[in-house]
Amino acid sequence: MPETDDERWLAELGEALREAGQVPQHVLEAGYSAYAWRTIDAELAELTYDSRTEGPALAGARSQQAPLRALTFASSSLTIELQVEPPVLLGQLVPPQGGEILVTLRDGTVRTEPVDALGCFAIEPIPTVPFRLELTGEQSVATSWITL
Repeated sequence: MPETDDERWLAELGEALREAGQVPQHVLEAGYSAYAWRTIDAELAELTYDSRTEGPALAGARSQQAPLRALTFASSSLTIELQVEPPVLLGQLVPPQGGEILVTLRDGTVRTEPVDALGCFAIEPIPTVPFRLELTGEQSVATSWITL
């Protein structure tokens, strides 16, 4: 039985959809990198402290391992302090300032979280994929990619 135009069209469409689902990893990474350029004017807040990599000299000062993880990101104008307390990621800006902080996931998803006048914010649920934080305003500050 000869194939109809509709059947041939559906077969070609199915093949195109299968190929679209097989995007090479290097192409995805190039897309993520291009997206990151949109914040090129933001000052980078670099990771200056991570309790997970705390030196062994201080580890003996505690009687037991703290279940929490703390991270500090610093730029010339702002410090972003984070504390992982599942199921929430708590943060504070130093010096304190209110506003909004953008949470950008590696896949490009962006959500906004409020920052109170004391500079405190909460991100819930904690992202399970790499993410970055960006404070926008007079001077934009962004963290590097964070993986918890």
